[in-house]
Amino acid sequence: MNAFKSLLFICLSLSVFDTQAMAISSLMLTNADNQAGVFTLDNTDEITYFLQTSMSKVEIVDNEIIKIPYTRENLDSWGIATKPSKLVIEPNMVKEILVESICGDKCVTDRDQVYQINIQPVSYSTEGKEQSKISMLFGFSPYYIVPAKESKVEYLLAYKGETIMAKNSGNTMIDIVIDQCSKNKASITNTNTSTNSNGKGGDESDRALCKANFTILAGRTRNVHVPNDLQRDELEVMVLNHDESFKEEITLNRGE
Repeated sequence: MNAFKSLLFICLSLSVFDTQAMAISSLMLTNADNQAGVFTLDNTDEITYFLQTSMSKVEIVDNEIIKIPYTRENLDSWGIATKPSKLVIEPNMVKEILVESICGDKCVTDRDQVYQINIQPVSYSTEGKEQSKISMLFGFSPYYIVPAKESKVEYLLAYKGETIMAKNSGNTMIDIVIDQCSKNKASITNTNTSTNSNGKGGDESDRALCKANFTILAGRTRNVHVPNDLQRDELEVMVLNHDESFKEEITLNRGE
């Protein structure tokens, strides 16, 4: 599904996110299709996990994130549902949680709809013995975003030196990308002297320090810290929407 895109608030090219021996495919998933979104869970542990899901609607009010839990009392206002809502993942098994739109004609399409999916373990007993590892697994709370049907990107960025003040006044999320990997690679090629702590070629370690990705939800203003290794007097950044139909490269001058 082309519209799927995994995003992190700070992305360092990781593909899965671990909590002990459980991994999830994404901590932020956007889905502009009418089909169900998919979170994949991978249990590499030696025990069976019993999980249950719950959902919250995420709203931005006066720059604050407000989470409205979905309950039986507000069932009529639910925009999404998870399937299954409860699942069992045996050792070395992979299972999927589908996120389906259920709002029908009532779906809001003129701005992003943001949700949080809470995936939590529940305790259970086998042969009178309580699961002992339950306290070690804290679960996941990924974001699920249904983008506005038509992106209207409006933003303001100010580079304070160590932070970027990012104001998103549009109707959709934006991604702010600082990517200096190609520059670092060129520098390494020219000097051929870069090494990591093991004395080996520094390409992998340098790559982990040359790119950062910040997601700003519609209606939010955030001060995001620029990693020390990426700070420059003139900082080149790229601003994207969820499907890159909007892409703009700008240069931010320190202190302006």
